[in-house]
Amino acid sequence: MSKKILLLSSVIFLSSCGANNISELGDKFLDLINPSDAATEQADLGGNEILIAIDERFTINELEQLSNDELIAIAKDKGLGDLIVLDEDGNLQNRDQIINAIVESGESGGFTINELEQLSNDELIAIAKEKGLGDLIVLNEDDNLQNRDQIINAIVESGDLLDGKTEELQSLSDDALIEMVNSKGMGDLVDLDADGNLENRDALIQAIMDDAAVILAIIENFKNSSDSFVLYFSYDDTEIDEVSTRIIIEHANFMQDNPSVSLRLEGHADERGTREYNLALGENRALSVKEVLSLYNLDDRIIVVSYGEESPVLVGSNELAWEENRRVEFSYY
Repeated sequence: MSKKILLLSSVIFLSSCGANNISELGDKFLDLINPSDAATEQADLGGNEILIAIDERFTINELEQLSNDELIAIAKDKGLGDLIVLDEDGNLQNRDQIINAIVESGESGGFTINELEQLSNDELIAIAKEKGLGDLIVLNEDDNLQNRDQIINAIVESGDLLDGKTEELQSLSDDALIEMVNSKGMGDLVDLDADGNLENRDALIQAIMDDAAVILAIIENFKNSSDSFVLYFSYDDTEIDEVSTRIIIEHANFMQDNPSVSLRLEGHADERGTREYNLALGENRALSVKEVLSLYNLDDRIIVVSYGEESPVLVGSNELAWEENRRVEFSYY
């Protein structure tokens, strides 16, 4: 990968320079890069190479060549700091997850958390409404936004989900697109010519996207009202207890009330045991949840994945961490 000057912050850059005053630092900065120009390859500034990205889109291969510290810096710059998992010594534990998240953030074309945090409440409200998230907006009696953080997170999530959905739809054949539209009860929107060829492909894709935005808002509302989106398990166990059963029934009712919603059950395990064993354990936990949901005839709308021990929510070799990591998460789409 070519050397990239990634301007993570002027502080990092200036600290690498051997100047004694502000004037010298400013001269060095201007000598390095003209603000109107794109970042270019530069000679080593003395010490380790500093990586920076200005609206940079990375490939997986490029990111895999970076150090953990460089990945963490990029993730934070892209508003992905909440995904970072460090051990007690400050070492990155979920490198692959961070790489994938950075790549996806570059492909999404949507907003980052940092960008949205700089907007006014009125601007956030306008974007939320445009994305079909108006039902999430909570205003007080003076029309001031009361749930700013929730709206920001919902907009970011909608960008990831909806952009991925657009790519998926554009890759479908006309027949597959028509079948999907019919399955959503929107068959009257299909416009065929005399030879049976689809005339309004773009309009159908947009209609499906509008429907997806509505579904996203429904899911977000359910998140706010549900008892839990996570079930926890005893050590080396897949049994569903009474508390978990009540939560699963709540999710079953939600899926029955919203037939356009699909569910991914994500199984996890703590660090004890081999990688292969924990992958199987995570899958069996998710399958146990699916078995209960299947009583409501929801099988065809549920997929099961297992992350084993690879995606801990709490890093540590202690009971607290182990209890938090033995889980199944509900992820709707």
